[in-house]
Amino acid sequence: MHAAAVLALLVLLPPLAAAQDANCAPASCGNLSIMYPFWLRGRQPSYCGYPSFGIDCDPAGSAPLLNDSYLRVLDIHYGNSSLVVFHTSLAEDHTSSCRATKFNMSAAIPLSVLAISRANWELFLCGNCARRPPAEWLPMNCTGSGGAPWFVYLSHDEPGGADQEIASAECQYSAVPVMPGSELRAPGDYAGLVRRRFLLEWKVPGDCAACDASGGQCRFDAGENAFRCLCPDGSSQPATCARGEFTDLIPQFRTNPLWLA
Repeated sequence: MHAAAVLALLVLLPPLAAAQDANCAPASCGNLSIMYPFWLRGRQPSYCGYPSFGIDCDPAGSAPLLNDSYLRVLDIHYGNSSLVVFHTSLAEDHTSSCRATKFNMSAAIPLSVLAISRANWELFLCGNCARRPPAEWLPMNCTGSGGAPWFVYLSHDEPGGADQEIASAECQYSAVPVMPGSELRAPGDYAGLVRRRFLLEWKVPGDCAACDASGGQCRFDAGENAFRCLCPDGSSQPATCARGEFTDLIPQFRTNPLWLA
């Protein structure tokens, strides 16, 4: 390519780069790095991430809330699309562990793009059983209807793996996910375990890594309900930015300015 043509291209670089504003640059919230599909509510435009993945950063230093919900975020793993959270209601100190835990976690996740990870273990509070539960189930100091005892049980299986065993005893139950490695030695351990963190996984539209690799920035178009890749030329593409002759030559010039000689 002629030197004059390359110089003309470089003159165009500042306005092209300006098309990618800094509003959605990775931000910090405590020890968390916030980037697509998450965005900081009150500090970033909502198009910086998926609509229901807004992070409310707590100025007091508490773990941030996910989209003004009951979930507080402790860690985000972008590599495998997962996050570590705890449930604020279950994390509260209650005088009665039974009162604190009769909660069905499977019905508490309103975001369809989030799922409870199958890597979690499950902690069950079971009551009103028609048959005597297995011996490893620990009796709790609380009762259900008619004075029937409640039992606590920690399953190391994948979520849903203990359903058949519970069904065989014909129990009413609630299930709470807990991180692997939990231990249940005594009924009194239950209140502490339900306050442990657990793992969620997300699946949102678009391949942000591919967009980044093509030189673009990840965005979400709420009007179209679709992922978009904002490119250096100001265009918005559905997946990645096109890489043409000029953009391919720019890195060569930047690393070897003598190339123009």
